[in-house]
Amino acid sequence: MTRRDFILKLLAYGITLVLCAIFNYFVFPLTPLPVPLLLPVCTVAAGCLEGGQFGAGFGVASGLLLATLGHGGWGYVALLAFVGWVSGLLGQYVLRQDLWGHVICCVVLLVVWEAVQLLAVATSTSAPLGVLLSLAAGEGLCSLVCAFPIYGMNRFCCVHYGRIYHE
Repeated sequence: MTRRDFILKLLAYGITLVLCAIFNYFVFPLTPLPVPLLLPVCTVAAGCLEGGQFGAGFGVASGLLLATLGHGGWGYVALLAFVGWVSGLLGQYVLRQDLWGHVICCVVLLVVWEAVQLLAVATSTSAPLGVLLSLAAGEGLCSLVCAFPIYGMNRFCCVHYGRIYHE
């Protein structure tokens, strides 16, 4: 892969990341749907398709964008780098690098993410557990539905510019 191809690949993935952020922060809040977790799902897709190193780098970019937009703190940079790295390793060595490998990684990510958030909110507020569970289930389900088009966008970047980890 030439330097030009590599730069085009990074640019394509960057555009995908920015589109996910636009939908996550400016389109979905205007709808009656729960706001999904598009940037972590996009990180999982990039990691599953491109491998651990690229997934970690993409996770850093996702975390920086997430923290810059005001969702959470700067700890998300390290967290999403870890998510991208683990999903990349799972995609390379354990699961298949296709839609179903991506969906399996997304389900694991969303269950863990929602459980941690549910525990954090449940310990700090007096909201009923049933309400918190319904909110977490709605957010997780909406994120899982959005995982399919996000995988398609990332697959487009992967197929049209070649895989990085083979170099």
